[in-house]
Amino acid sequence: MMRDLLSKGMQKNTDKEFRLLVKEHGDRVFNLALMKSNQVTLAEDITQETFIRVYKGLHSFRNEAQIGTWIYRIALNVCHTLLMKESRISMPLESFDENDEIGISDDSGDVQKLFQTDSEKYQIRKAIAGLPPKQADAITLYYLREFKYTEVAEIMAIPVNTVKSHLRRAKENLRQILKEVEL
Repeated sequence: MMRDLLSKGMQKNTDKEFRLLVKEHGDRVFNLALMKSNQVTLAEDITQETFIRVYKGLHSFRNEAQIGTWIYRIALNVCHTLLMKESRISMPLESFDENDEIGISDDSGDVQKLFQTDSEKYQIRKAIAGLPPKQADAITLYYLREFKYTEVAEIMAIPVNTVKSHLRRAKENLRQILKEVEL
């Protein structure tokens, strides 16, 4: 139904359909933004800017990708743009308490099982933030957001083999970082 509406361009029901998109993808976009920025206010700004761009771009959506991956690609681009603009590429994790929540409220409770203690959650977040941006994006999208390789490739606008390479390097780097903190 959404693809039919979008392929016909902006129509009378687009506002209603847009609200459904926000309802369906809003929490996931916010959680991605929170994981990238580690700041609730900035994550809210990223989410808002993402959906402004989604709304403005609905008429040009070409159905070459799934709407969710298209939205995530926009969100990732907005994250990078706003983080650079705010000069927060190196995130101030020291300001976070070990008991801060990581912000994952996905439909699947399995993601929460990745983090056994608050201390581990903090160390993993800190380790991911210390990765090069493309590695951090790949780890976040594949393992924490549970996208498939092809979806991560679409969102990041890179080939699938490059996604796999980023993931391999990210896991090696995370192993080294977490080994140093004896997690």
